Amino acid sequence: MLLSRTLAKSRISRGERPSWAAAWAPVAFDAACLVLAFVILYRPFQSLTETLNFPVWATVTALLALGFIPIQAVLIFSSLWASKSRWIDKEPSE
Repeated sequence: MLLSRTLAKSRISRGERPSWAAAWAPVAFDAACLVLAFVILYRPFQSLTETLNFPVWATVTALLALGFIPIQAVLIFSSLWASKSRWIDKEPSE
């Protein structure tokens, strides 16, 4: 999210409208980083839940709260910045 936000803000301040690929590539990079982080952190999480003998509902709730919701928030904000960087204001007709 930091990469896409930083790039979008700098493009907006310069008045530059990036291509579709240039605007959405940072979002794809953010998604790839999130997938990598989830892959790295899932096994320790799984070991912890098995060691502490969590019930299934607690494991699902923890995965939802610690995984799904933050990932969705990052991807939504990255997408908002990507679309904002491609936005063209229409001139008001006078």
